[in-house]
Amino acid sequence: MHDKVRIELIKYLNEIRRQHKAQVTRLSDLNGYETERLQVNRHKSGGKYYRLYNSDTGKYQYLGKADHPEVHKIQEAHFLSRSVKELEHEIMMIDKVLKLSKDISFESIDNSLSLAYRGAVPKCDGNSELARKWKLSMESYKKTFPPFRPEELISSTRDGTMVRSKSEALIYNYLLEIGATFVYELPLRIRIGNKDSLLLPDFSILSEIDYKSVIYIEHQGMMNTPKYRDKFNETVYKYWLNDYLPERDVFFTFDLRNGGFDDTPIRNIIHRYVRPEIL
Repeated sequence: MHDKVRIELIKYLNEIRRQHKAQVTRLSDLNGYETERLQVNRHKSGGKYYRLYNSDTGKYQYLGKADHPEVHKIQEAHFLSRSVKELEHEIMMIDKVLKLSKDISFESIDNSLSLAYRGAVPKCDGNSELARKWKLSMESYKKTFPPFRPEELISSTRDGTMVRSKSEALIYNYLLEIGATFVYELPLRIRIGNKDSLLLPDFSILSEIDYKSVIYIEHQGMMNTPKYRDKFNETVYKYWLNDYLPERDVFFTFDLRNGGFDDTPIRNIIHRYVRPEIL
């Protein structure tokens, strides 16, 4: 199981466990109501009225209309009784999936092979088509937005695309060189409070592990500038606020203190999250 899938399953499992605990607590407050039996009839006027089964007489007796508090309690108790059982089944199934699933990352499979067979990932034309369609779709989507501060696009890449720094150009050219599927400054919709907003991650890269996941790389080039550092912290917060977590969904790379550039972090990110055989 891919790490991202496992993380999402664990989040889902924790959420349904929370629901289960809350519903069991509420059901205990309604103790006895889940065994009561109702019968509903519709009045000529369209309204509903309910009868309650009397175990002593073996007959249904009039209880009240839909807004009767006892009617609501019985209905709620029956719903919760069913819901608790469904949640327990779901918890059991997800637990089983997490326990029985295996790590199917490139590293785990590659390491399971003898040395002579390691180091290559099979290629698939179908996956290449998925990548092509994703690239076309994302490029078309990007064109629906006006360019952001085009006057700051000052560095040229090998395919003629203009980027904002020499370091970004180096990253861009590396991604071109290895044939990665990516889009530069693809707008990413986020939510800040009650307002819609946008982020412009430097590189949005389609993972070749599943051809569905997208990772984001943000390169930071002026960390010696206080204003830039503040902007960086704000950006990290915006990603976090929208459940894009550092070192899981979005990766931050940096210029060296002397202004130089080391491509090792980029290669490691690609190796682990995009194309495992690259290093």
